[in-house]
Amino acid sequence: MQMHVTVEFFEIPALPPLHYRAEESAARRFCAEMIARHGRAVVRLDRAVTASMRLLPCHQLFGPLPDPPEEPT
Repeated sequence: MQMHVTVEFFEIPALPPLHYRAEESAARRFCAEMIARHGRAVVRLDRAVTASMRLLPCHQLFGPLPDPPEEPT
């Protein structure tokens, strides 16, 4: 299920809130990374997704982690 991701940078007053959509796991990981790395950014998640929202840039970086390869036996 996709989520609506809103990102606001309050130190840049002229920049309006940014609205994206992303799969839930990617949205939650993106939110956690933004909190950890950009304390001045506010990220909100909700389920109000619309078809006109752009996909979160680089969403695949925040998606589910692939399983590691199996060790040869």
